[in-house]
Amino acid sequence: AAEEAPVWWMERVCIQTKSGDKTASIKEINVNGTAVVELEDKSTTTLRPGDVNMAAPKEHDTVLVTGGADVGVEGELVCIDGTDAILKDANEEFKIVDFAHLAKIRE
Repeated sequence: AAEEAPVWWMERVCIQTKSGDKTASIKEINVNGTAVVELEDKSTTTLRPGDVNMAAPKEHDTVLVTGGADVGVEGELVCIDGTDAILKDANEEFKIVDFAHLAKIRE
């Protein structure tokens, strides 16, 4: 059976291999639930959700909201305040979202 993919398992999301030695971004999700990912050296490989962790977003990263009221919104992570994150969306508006609902994405 295919493993249950986490909510952040989608194109452009930045990930880190569980061994911690490689960072990559998801290029495309395959029908079987695996993903083709592009590593920093531009090579690609196929990984399962269980092989990787989401890369934690940092201030000034481009992020995607993966849950809550603002799901689907992209913006720049302006600052992190405890469990809250403040981001600036494409309309230059500021939004406060739960940091747990953010995924770092490739621009």
